[in-house]
Amino acid sequence: MRRLLALALFPALLAAKDDWVKYASGPFEVMTDTTGRAGRDTLVRFEEFRQALSDVLGQNDLGTPQPVRILLFRNAKGWTAVPGVTMGRDRYSIVLEEKAATPAGLYTDLTRLFLENNTARMPPAFEHGLIEFFSTFQNKNVRITVGAPPPHPDLDWARIHFLVTDPEYSGRLKVLLFNLRQGADLDPACRNAFGKPAAEMEALAAKHLADGNFQTTTLNSRTMADKDLVERPLSEPDARLARADLLAGEASAAEYRELIHKGEKIAEAQEGLGLLALARHDKPEAHHAFAEAMAAGSASARCYIEFAKLEPDAGKATLALRKAAALNPKLDEPFALLAARDTDPAQRMAHWKAATERNPRNADYWKALAAAALAEHDYAEASKAWNQAELASTGPAQRAAMHQARLDVEQQRIDYEADEKRREAEEDARDLARLKQEAIARVHESESKINQGDKPSATKPIPWWDGPAPSGKVRGTLRQVDCLGKQLRLIVETADHKLVRLLVPDASQIVITGQQTLACGKASPRQVSIEYFPKTNSRLTTAGEVATIEFP
Repeated sequence: MRRLLALALFPALLAAKDDWVKYASGPFEVMTDTTGRAGRDTLVRFEEFRQALSDVLGQNDLGTPQPVRILLFRNAKGWTAVPGVTMGRDRYSIVLEEKAATPAGLYTDLTRLFLENNTARMPPAFEHGLIEFFSTFQNKNVRITVGAPPPHPDLDWARIHFLVTDPEYSGRLKVLLFNLRQGADLDPACRNAFGKPAAEMEALAAKHLADGNFQTTTLNSRTMADKDLVERPLSEPDARLARADLLAGEASAAEYRELIHKGEKIAEAQEGLGLLALARHDKPEAHHAFAEAMAAGSASARCYIEFAKLEPDAGKATLALRKAAALNPKLDEPFALLAARDTDPAQRMAHWKAATERNPRNADYWKALAAAALAEHDYAEASKAWNQAELASTGPAQRAAMHQARLDVEQQRIDYEADEKRREAEEDARDLARLKQEAIARVHESESKINQGDKPSATKPIPWWDGPAPSGKVRGTLRQVDCLGKQLRLIVETADHKLVRLLVPDASQIVITGQQTLACGKASPRQVSIEYFPKTNSRLTTAGEVATIEFP
């Protein structure tokens, strides 16, 4: 947004001696020192602009993350502004003078502001066309007129003009724009909205521009009752603060200092002085002013945001950003700054998600969310984020880069899963090798003691299994070994002639003691003691998985 300038300073004119009143509706608030219906009419005019844009977009109740304040002066005196919408202290600002012409660029800025804060990004040609189309918005006697050509009509403007003013297409334009906001390509979006391919619609728009027969049309106006236009008195301190909040250099600084001197609006005035110091690149003074505003109980999210940017203490900065997010949950910046500071991966992802929800047009936010998701190996989330980043991109090169990044996610997922399987297999192999070596060493130790004449103790001398303790155990006669690929199924007959079937998932990963081997088929009757993990396999009719086999 453009910065406001004070062309002249007349301290005698800064005193708020006139009576000020306020009107509010939707995101707009009108503050004025005029008399009669000027304030009400101004509010109606801006609400009808919002209604007209909503009708064309097919999206109701357009809003902004911060209010839009319209200062309507009977005589602007030393206060003046670059035409259009500017960023004041804690809200957007518009400066008008009674009976003066509408500032150039005002409706251009408003259209851009509403698009940026209410819709997903559309193709640049359509966004530019909408901004140009509404730049010539007119309202007179509660009659909305659109379609007057700008100084230099182009194809983007002509395309929107054609689709709004031609009765055959006007009712379906909102369908086209909705499809484009969802990321649909132009050709299917045109076919869905108009039943015609994009090439044919483009040809019609080009012909419309070449013909130059640009007619205006009217749109439905919004009916506003008296209850929607309630007049409220504005106190002198509030009127002084409203003017100071235009951030018009020394003129605003003088108003802020006077408010502080009188002990009025101290938190707001200190914040304003901080913002003016930032504009002068005086960061120490700005930091001090924001701290003073916070100490005075500032309720402005922007104050805490700007303080956090200047505060070297990470803890204090984080607390300030959380306060800002609580004061105005519609703002995306606190969450983006929190994400950049947070070291917890899960919290960082949550912050980036919050930022993208509030500002889905910011491709950099989506890119950061994708990176955070990849760091957590959340490939589904990363793919979604790259897709949204592609939709939010503003140029072909950026869009192509985001598209390629989304395609790369699948390969990254495959590579990661392969690496994980390889790592797990290597760990399992190392554990198995260690267990085998320990078992062999203990068997050799026992054999050595026996050969030296030592009698084995009554208790089991060889604790050769170091894995999880198997809870199942069976003793009996090994009757059969079924070979099932890499797996084996052992059939053991117990002393009471019951058959127990057990599965060996991988013979290389179990411990076998005794001078015996497992050969496929019917086994020569031999005694066996098996420890196993109870785990039923209904397909193979086995009761568990073997851990150890001991042949006496």
